[in-house]
Amino acid sequence: MLCELRPKNASPEAVLAQDDTGAQLCYGDLDDLRDRWAAQVPGRHIVALLCANTVPMLGAYIGLQAAGHTVLLLSSKIAKSTLDSLTQLYQIGAIIRPGPEEAAVELRTDVTAPDLHPDLSVCLSTSGSTGSPKLVRFTAKQLAENAFSIADYLNLTADEKPLAHLPFEYSYGLSVLHSHMAVGATVLLTEHSVMQKPFWERLEQATSISGVPFHFEMLLRMRLGRKSLPKLRTLTQAGGRLERKYAEELHAIATDRGWEFHIMYGQTEAGPRISWLPFDKMTTHFDCIGYAIPGVSLERSGEGDLVVNSPSIMMGYAESVRDLSEGDQMNGQLMTGDLVEEPELGLFRIIGRKNRFIKLQGNRVSLSDVESKLGGLGYPVCCSGQDDTLVVFTEQSDIDIIRSAAIELFSFPTRSLKVVHIDTFPRTANEKIDYAALQLLAQEEI
Repeated sequence: MLCELRPKNASPEAVLAQDDTGAQLCYGDLDDLRDRWAAQVPGRHIVALLCANTVPMLGAYIGLQAAGHTVLLLSSKIAKSTLDSLTQLYQIGAIIRPGPEEAAVELRTDVTAPDLHPDLSVCLSTSGSTGSPKLVRFTAKQLAENAFSIADYLNLTADEKPLAHLPFEYSYGLSVLHSHMAVGATVLLTEHSVMQKPFWERLEQATSISGVPFHFEMLLRMRLGRKSLPKLRTLTQAGGRLERKYAEELHAIATDRGWEFHIMYGQTEAGPRISWLPFDKMTTHFDCIGYAIPGVSLERSGEGDLVVNSPSIMMGYAESVRDLSEGDQMNGQLMTGDLVEEPELGLFRIIGRKNRFIKLQGNRVSLSDVESKLGGLGYPVCCSGQDDTLVVFTEQSDIDIIRSAAIELFSFPTRSLKVVHIDTFPRTANEKIDYAALQLLAQEEI
C-alpha cells in the first residue's frame, strides 16, 4: 500500500501535509489512519473519494488504501448524475465527501461488493472532467515506482515543500503528493487558485510549484518574476504543451532568479510521468518532451507511435465491474497514441496525436465522450480543438443552452470552451464526419 512510500527514517513528528486551515498530517499518523478507515468502511470495497486538497481528504485517501480498499479518485465537483451512474456501474460501496472539518462517509447498502483483484489499489478516470466511465487501474507498487523515479530525477529531499494546488484526482497532482511523500517532505495543500491572494501567501512558503500550461500563463500574468518568493527553487510543468513564448519567458525568469524549470510529459496510464526536459536543454529543445525518466524506456514504432516501457504502466482499463477482478493486462508497455519523430540526441519530439483527445488545463478530455453525452441530452454536436481550447460545433441555434449544458455536465473551464453554430457538419464522401475539415474550422475560432 502507499503507506510504504513513507521513508523508513522519517520521524513520526515530521509533517507530511499542511492545508489552508493549518491542519497537519504527520508521518506518524499513517498507521492510525489505516485502523480508522478499516473501522469506518468495513470489508473490502471500491470506494469513491470526492477529492479536495485538504488534510482530512488526503488522510482518507491514504487510510482507505492502507485498509485494503480500492480507491476511485473523483472530483468533488462531479455531476450527481455521473456519480450515480458510476456507483451502479462499479458497485461502489462507499462515497467519501469533503465535510466541514472531517471527511463525510456514505456507506452504500444497495450494491453488491465486487470481486476486486487483490493488487488493485487505485482507479483514475481516463477523461478528467467528463467523468468517463472508463477507468485506469493501478497497483500501489506501480504508483510507488513512478513516485521514486520522480524523486530521483528531480533530486527531491525531505526539506522540500511543494505547493500542491493541483487536485489529486488528477494524475499529475497525485504524483506530486506521492513523490514528495517518498522522501519524507512536507506538502503544502491548497484549495486556492492562482488569482487569489492566499495562493501567493502559501507560495511564499513553498520550495516548488507544479502546473499545467494554463497555470503558468496565469503566473506570468501575475508577474511571477517580480514576486518575493524567498524559498522557491523549482518549477515543473506538464499536462499539455506550453507555448514556446511562455516556456522561453519562464526559462529567462528561472535563470535570473536561480530557479530550475523543467518541462515534463506523461499520461495517466503511465502512472503518470514518462519523460522530462532538463533545464540545461531548454534553449535548444523547447519543443521536445525530453528524456525518459529513470526506470522508463521510450521507442518509436514502425508507424511512428511513441511506445513506453515502464514498471508504472497501469494494470489495464476497466469499463465494467467485471474488469475490476482482472490482473495486469499491459505487461509494462503502453502505446501512447502520440506520434513522434526519430529522437535527436535521445530527445523525443511529438508531432501529432492518433486519437481524439485534447487537454483542458491539464485534464484529458475525450472529444467522443463530449459528443456522446451532449447527444444523449438532445444536442447533436461535433467537437474539435486543441489543448486548452474545446470547440463544440452544432447545427442548432441555441448555442447558449448547449454551452450551459456542457459546463454543467463536465465542469469545463468557461474560458476554454467555445460553442459555434454551423449550417451543416462537413462530411466525407462516405458521409462520415470530416474531422479534418472541422479542425480547420476550429482553428479559425481559436
